[in-house]
Amino acid sequence: MPRLETPVILFCSERSGSNMIAKIFDAHPQVCAPGASHLFKVMSECAYRYAPGSDDLRQAVLALFNAKVSQWAIDAWPSDERAALLTGLSHAGDMAAALYAAEAKAAGKPHVMMKENSSFRYLPMLTAQSTRPRILFMVRDPRDMAVSWTNGPVMRGGVLRAAERWRQDQAGYLETLAQLGPVTPVAFLRYEDILADPEGQLRRVCTMLDLPFSEEMLRFSERSSSARSDAQRSSMWSNLDKPLISDNTQKFRRELDDEQIAYIEAVAGPMMAAMGYETARQGQPAFGRFDTLEDLRAHLALTEPHNKPAYQDLPAEERARFEAWSRLYASMKARPPLSPGQLLKGHE
Repeated sequence: MPRLETPVILFCSERSGSNMIAKIFDAHPQVCAPGASHLFKVMSECAYRYAPGSDDLRQAVLALFNAKVSQWAIDAWPSDERAALLTGLSHAGDMAAALYAAEAKAAGKPHVMMKENSSFRYLPMLTAQSTRPRILFMVRDPRDMAVSWTNGPVMRGGVLRAAERWRQDQAGYLETLAQLGPVTPVAFLRYEDILADPEGQLRRVCTMLDLPFSEEMLRFSERSSSARSDAQRSSMWSNLDKPLISDNTQKFRRELDDEQIAYIEAVAGPMMAAMGYETARQGQPAFGRFDTLEDLRAHLALTEPHNKPAYQDLPAEERARFEAWSRLYASMKARPPLSPGQLLKGHE
């Protein structure tokens, strides 16, 4: 039986405004949008390594929940009360949904927004837990997304990795939208548009998602309790407790060079056009001073950041949280897979 009533499932890439839009919706009196937990993402990748209904599976979900960087209301519960939510459940999706449902209940709200990166990859797990799900597809200019990615101290890589992730995500989301039935409410939103016209865009999106517009959404930095708490827990979320920054666009023109912009536009150009983003290099050679995309990529790869010096400047507590989550994720992915017969026992 689905555990989440008419949730909003967010389609968005990392560093594209996903945390911002989640906190805007968290300020809505009917929507609970807790901080990123990656419960569905990680369990969709790792559940086949755990026997359905086993204590191992329940403990893995609880460990992943406890290791998340964000702060939820049910974090304050005794651990045995959170564990009790999973009693009798057999599948990872059921367990993740039970935690989301408990958080919504604690907030006194009927709906949740699920913010999970690259959610098209595990949409079946999300929708299996949902009655009448709704989709919000949000996108940001990939050149500005690449700036944010490159500047993010905990993000691996820079322009090369960001451009490819953006292209893959948008392709995955468009492929998914083409397969959704007409009864699923879907709204499309560009990051730049909500900065330019917050109220108009939010009214439009709420209408498309069958939600009443609430002016509380415009005051999300004051009204969302999780915005305030999460802003203190990660440098990547430091703006969540501040109002929208209306001029936070076109940063790539100052922070990227022509070769970096050329690469992003070469990789993501057709998808950019579909999303309404124009080239910044009209009439210039496609690959700058290089003959091929491969040559341009090889040149940029020489300076692509991996381990970033700024990471060491983060507070020790923040680094410890991130590293603990990373170790747990790695250990879960390293478990040996179960046989089909072992997994099918959960369906008997």
